Amino acid sequence: MKIFRCVAFSSLALTLLAVAAVQMLAQTPVKHGENAALRYWSAFAQMQDVALTDAQVEKLNLILEGTAPFVESTYKDLIERNRKALRTMARGTKLPYCDWGIDYQLGPDAPVDYVRKALELGRLNVLYALHLGISDRDAAVQALAAGVRFSHDVANGGTMFSALAAKNLLVAHLRAMAFIVHMTGLSEDDRTTLQDVLAQIGPEGLDWRAAVERELRVFRAPFPTREGVQKLDPQAKEALGRITALYVSALSNPAEVTELEKAIAGAPQPLPKLIPAPSRVVEQKQDLAQELVKARAILKRFASPSR
Repeated sequence: MKIFRCVAFSSLALTLLAVAAVQMLAQTPVKHGENAALRYWSAFAQMQDVALTDAQVEKLNLILEGTAPFVESTYKDLIERNRKALRTMARGTKLPYCDWGIDYQLGPDAPVDYVRKALELGRLNVLYALHLGISDRDAAVQALAAGVRFSHDVANGGTMFSALAAKNLLVAHLRAMAFIVHMTGLSEDDRTTLQDVLAQIGPEGLDWRAAVERELRVFRAPFPTREGVQKLDPQAKEALGRITALYVSALSNPAEVTELEKAIAGAPQPLPKLIPAPSRVVEQKQDLAQELVKARAILKRFASPSR
């Protein structure tokens, strides 16, 4: 599977994301200095020439799949230019919460480019971990743990666009873990570090239910399309409510996907062409869960003496 293949969202989907409802603020006061997203934005600003070409992305896929060697010299300069950004990101992952603070009430003008920047920074962190694994296993483990936390934060409060990006980054870091384990082994402390960070994100890795519910909630308010602003009529809103319940249920019971697809196909326009394909979402959810199972099994099986 090409884990870094472009997240499949059309310009329409991105526009819909821009008009999603503003996330509810927590009831208890928060300290803005403890918001990881602020550190991530700083890391984005520190990135230098970080965008990988299609060929480089494909090469990274092959490295993580174990079908191509990791040639450190290929990425050394890129990593050196971006050490500050990577360290800033890592510090951010130690903060207690992440709120991207996107004002979706701005409509099409709402900035959602943080997801693309997060993909770039996350890919770079994978390369950084592989680079560190050659000479400093413990530092590589810390980079991987930070990358898992960062990847999880990418989906926080977002819709399917951010969830799929976060899923791709998580899978990349999980495969990088396997790469490091087979290359150097792990001390007990390193293994505990990685097991703990995987325990923090749970068996599914992401809150797929929340992402789906936010995605479908977009359509309850007027939303822009290529044909102009549209508003669902009462019949369509009622159908959307049924579809949302079926969608959430199908995430836990894939056998219900067929029924859900029929409901979507029979829904009033424009719903059938707007709702994400449930088979694809369930497939992505299952793929991440399987990768997590593999990673946990590898961590349980492999260890080397402490050094």
